[in-house]
Amino acid sequence: MAGSHSLQKPLPLVRDVNSVHTDPMSEPLAEDTFRERIRARLLAAAREVLSNEGLAALQARRLARDAACSVGTLYNIFGDIDGLILAVNQVTLRALGEALEAAARNASSRNLGERLMALARAYLAYACAHPKSWRAVFAHRLPDGVLLPHFYAADRSRLLALIEAELVAAITEPLDRRVAAHALFSAVHGIVQLSLDEKLVDFDAGQCERQMRFIVEHVAAGLTEDASRATPSDAIWAGD
Repeated sequence: MAGSHSLQKPLPLVRDVNSVHTDPMSEPLAEDTFRERIRARLLAAAREVLSNEGLAALQARRLARDAACSVGTLYNIFGDIDGLILAVNQVTLRALGEALEAAARNASSRNLGERLMALARAYLAYACAHPKSWRAVFAHRLPDGVLLPHFYAADRSRLLALIEAELVAAITEPLDRRVAAHALFSAVHGIVQLSLDEKLVDFDAGQCERQMRFIVEHVAAGLTEDASRATPSDAIWAGD
């Protein structure tokens, strides 16, 4: 995996990656500085290689050469090769989030099932359009004992929050709503990944969408029915 590249600097057994990596999307822009110019070149080189060749091709020496800097400079800016991969994956997460947000806005006046399907279709479309970048978000693993940066975890949580937002009316308990959002995402992601990997059958976008619709619409129908009627315990208390 990307976390075990031979060019990676030795890591302690337990390390908080937040102490090394800062949010590359929130650092002040200073394009006239050497550091920011090199950062931008490294990110551009990594995105290009990832898009064309996939995660395994992201090697520190190659990326440093493509960005016209030293491997030491790459480590100085990103901490290690994993820090650079996280920065590239964060770009993907945010682009995916923007695609899902646009889908949610366009479907805002529809019923729950249609709104959830709009998110699912947007997810499938993004994965099909950017397969290697999309896969890298889920394939990359940090070394054992290295904690995921807070900024990256926050961007990942924002994706799930889009699903949670659609479930507010149907599931009033926040924890239950979060669990449901995670379950829905896992189901849709699994269908998309198995379809793109052609593990069961040859890829067929229409068949993939039908599988997603089966899950999403049945979940939405069940939630809508639950919301429209009182639970047995509610009825007992109401009778008292």
